[in-house]
Amino acid sequence: MINSENIPNGFFSSALKSGIKNNDYDLAIIKSEPSSVVSALYTQNKFQAAPIIFSKKNDKNKIDLLMVNSGVANSLTGKKGYDNVLNIADFASKFFKCKKENILTASTGIIGVHLDIEKIKNAIKKSSLNKGFDNIVKAIQTRDKFDKVYSTKLNIGDKIANFYAIAKGTSIIHPNMATVLLFIFTDLNIEKEALNKAFRVSIDKTLNRISIDGETSTNDTAIIMANGLADNKIITEKDKKSFKLLKNKLDEICANLSKMIVLDGEGITKTIIVSVKRAKTQKDAFEIAKSVAISNLIKILFISLSPNYEKILSTVGNTNINIKNLSLSVNGINIYKNGELNNNKSDINRLRESFNKERKEHSIILD
Repeated sequence: MINSENIPNGFFSSALKSGIKNNDYDLAIIKSEPSSVVSALYTQNKFQAAPIIFSKKNDKNKIDLLMVNSGVANSLTGKKGYDNVLNIADFASKFFKCKKENILTASTGIIGVHLDIEKIKNAIKKSSLNKGFDNIVKAIQTRDKFDKVYSTKLNIGDKIANFYAIAKGTSIIHPNMATVLLFIFTDLNIEKEALNKAFRVSIDKTLNRISIDGETSTNDTAIIMANGLADNKIITEKDKKSFKLLKNKLDEICANLSKMIVLDGEGITKTIIVSVKRAKTQKDAFEIAKSVAISNLIKILFISLSPNYEKILSTVGNTNINIKNLSLSVNGINIYKNGELNNNKSDINRLRESFNKERKEHSIILD
């Protein structure tokens, strides 16, 4: 959902064709005026890319500039890869008149390839920052088939805060983030500690709960920048009403972008939403849902249009979670309850019909 009225104030950007991806947009530059407080999360893969190592040193500071390139991941590139990030950041700091410590970077693309820093520097020289985010989403993409953009607003007291969010990702998608870049820009006025907590909770409930191929990457980055120009009373955790409104808004943004990522997954013909209700703990619920979501047995079940739903129970039974009084429904049809499979012919026929080729979205609910 994109609404031009929801563009946050104080952000200026440039989408550039540096030549890394031939004649496609491959460099996004976003400047915040005034500086933004930020919250940033990164892949938990042990081999973190050079731009992440650089950004982790700066994300406690207020941020003036975010630079994102696509086409080359600058991952597994050793000291030279990190030195290239420093070189580009130093050049950009002088060009855009900010400190290197107030810059964040992110990259996506081919692993093990060094950035062509001269191409990026030349593109920076030609850049012209404009209000808004024209083509920024295209500059962060690799194999995405459609743009992943979401804009919205939040009423805080008598003020309105605007949000503009973009993401990329089609493969190597799995909890703990994946080959995902996600950026949210807002003019909300918020304390950094409150932003950190709200953002982490939302990412945990959204980006960290999608899976396509069970793999995670070296470059995954999620960042939110808030520059305060909405001029609302600053949000803190103590302001429970406003803090809850923010958490709900971030859940909305991240959930919508996460679903877009899954729908754009490479080789995807169907999506399955797995819900677990009334587990003893959130951790148990997540472990059960994850075991179902990543099961090749269950993926084959839906791809082959075969309603052998007892295989779902087999997968759940392999978890280390103590399960009692389980009921299971697929596509809204209850098929297991009180220890017995549902053998009602009418229900079974409805389930079989729900597995048709045209249906793209399916649901599994474990209660």
